[in-house]
Amino acid sequence: MNTKTYRIVTILSMVMGFAAFSPASANDLNLRTGSAEVMDANAVSLQNLSLGEQRYNAVIQLNLDGSYQVLSAELAQADENAQYEVIFISDWSVETHPYQYPSGQSHFSGLIGATHQSHYRLWTTGETATPGIEQMAETGAKSILSAEIESAIGNGDAEFVLSGGGIGASPGSVSLTFEITADYPFVSLVSMIAPSPDWFVGVSGLSLIQDGQWLDELVLSLFAYDAGTDDGESYISPNSDTNPQSTITLLRELPFVEENDRRPLGRFIFRRIRP
Repeated sequence: MNTKTYRIVTILSMVMGFAAFSPASANDLNLRTGSAEVMDANAVSLQNLSLGEQRYNAVIQLNLDGSYQVLSAELAQADENAQYEVIFISDWSVETHPYQYPSGQSHFSGLIGATHQSHYRLWTTGETATPGIEQMAETGAKSILSAEIESAIGNGDAEFVLSGGGIGASPGSVSLTFEITADYPFVSLVSMIAPSPDWFVGVSGLSLIQDGQWLDELVLSLFAYDAGTDDGESYISPNSDTNPQSTITLLRELPFVEENDRRPLGRFIFRRIRP
């Protein structure tokens, strides 16, 4: 166990004791069901932690002398499952991104993703893309990524594959309805920017539970990412594999950033439609 993990486990044990929860050692906590978020320089929020049949949220303050203070601790009250609609709205056009805009060709591939636990990552910046993410980002195909998610489901890391339509012409929109449970409250979802070498939009490890409750609505702006698998620099660059493969990065230059103006290509709207 590394130092960071040890500190989180120790903190969780102290929080549970303070809140007069059922006596339990740190080993009783299902850390895979929770998430830790640094709120500021001194405070950490711990959410959706499973202990037996209950879930807990807590906020603690860490002091420089190594001591701590529990700012709040409460029983999470999220329903066991929920149903959401995610609406993908593309604003990408010659007006929003005029540099080399591929008029008459711009579109997005079919949505693909998963609901999963906090430790699982379909993709993340700073890490190399999986073969599934590479295929999605370069061609829009879903088969390899779907198989990777199915493998994660078999391992208990993910619960559902999310698969939906794309946007045939941008600007445009598409929606997808999906089920989600409190044991797997995180969502990752992607779509290829097309035409492009290996560019895509998406979210990674998004929790739909906040303060112990399912969110009613969440709107997230979408920016362009480079999968790090193709060396192309323009929308219609010929295929040229990156060797060795680089990491996934947020694109910070043309054609998506011009004169320090980085505009989103669109947005995801996650809307709860049933408890």
